[in-house]
Amino acid sequence: MGKDLIIIEKSSKKSKAIFWMFFGIIGFIAIYFPFFGPNLRYKTGSYISNTFNTLGTILVTIGALMMIWGLFTLFCGRAGGGVKMMLLGFVILFIGGWFLAPSLIGSTSTGREVPQGYH
Repeated sequence: MGKDLIIIEKSSKKSKAIFWMFFGIIGFIAIYFPFFGPNLRYKTGSYISNTFNTLGTILVTIGALMMIWGLFTLFCGRAGGGVKMMLLGFVILFIGGWFLAPSLIGSTSTGREVPQGYH
């Protein structure tokens, strides 16, 4: 004689999270986007630009300090360590300069500049 089995399915929390994410996206499109959508492009661009400028400033400062420290180490007796520190400082300085002004430092393109504004 066979026994009947009862299967109980539990609701998943994942499906609730997906529902709330979908609801949030629809709410954003319906409320925020019609009023502030055109400015969203410029806000996002300025946020990314400020992030890269800050990172570049930090790297340039660290690179310059490492080059100065390497120069002092070079003249104080440890030539190998000073040269390594100066080279590492130069690389970090170059990367930081590329974050600050990519068209001036480390540019790999030889073409003309892209015009500003809408294209």
